[in-house]
Amino acid sequence: MNKEDVRKRICLALDVDSLALAKEIIKESYEYVGTYKIGKELFVSEGTSSIKIPQSFERDVFLDLKFHDIPNTVENASKALVKHNIKMFTIHSMGGSEMIQAAVRGVNDGVIKYGKIRPMILGVTILTSHDRNSLKDILIDKSFDTALVSYAKIASENGCDGVICSPKDINVLRPYINRKILYVTPGVRLRDDKFSDQKRVCTPEEAIVNGASIIVVGRSILESKNRIEILKKIYKEVEKGLKEDNIF
Repeated sequence: MNKEDVRKRICLALDVDSLALAKEIIKESYEYVGTYKIGKELFVSEGTSSIKIPQSFERDVFLDLKFHDIPNTVENASKALVKHNIKMFTIHSMGGSEMIQAAVRGVNDGVIKYGKIRPMILGVTILTSHDRNSLKDILIDKSFDTALVSYAKIASENGCDGVICSPKDINVLRPYINRKILYVTPGVRLRDDKFSDQKRVCTPEEAIVNGASIIVVGRSILESKNRIEILKKIYKEVEKGLKEDNIF
């Protein structure tokens, strides 16, 4: 197993508010990270300039803005994203089949217009901050697993390349997904981490063994006084998980 095999499974969330800090973190971590996630905080603070920093280190960009709007708006935004050469981006599966299909059209049109790579579309199922009780607050009266499967199916059946879900959700979803997709999993913590607002979490090793295609880590590293040591621990757990899963 070479370093790239492990590195491509690790995505580090750049949940910071400045380009300078983002660049510092990438410079320190890029040997162990294949993809960097840019979410609302950094994107709102610094705009599309934030996309260029990971790319300057020859790393992929995961743009996590979770589009959820009328189909025409999502289609146009998805088309515009293509010009930035990102690897993947998120939309809310809750937006429904028409919105998801619009995102796919937008991406395909963007590839033709801009001549760039096609970014993968990831459908968000149920946020890792939700559990059975909190779903009732947003008027979802189905069982947790029923809602989870429904959102994953609508994403897969309408053209998403993968889904965002907890590592704990993968085994629930697989029997209902009729094609190969990516499982990109936030809610990954080292065993001694605080879980904070995320309720459905796994260790990096557990996530990989469960079938995660890419794990997303953030706070474990960003809140540490020794970021590189924590990242090395995560890297070793991913490596161990890949071996346990008999992938190599």
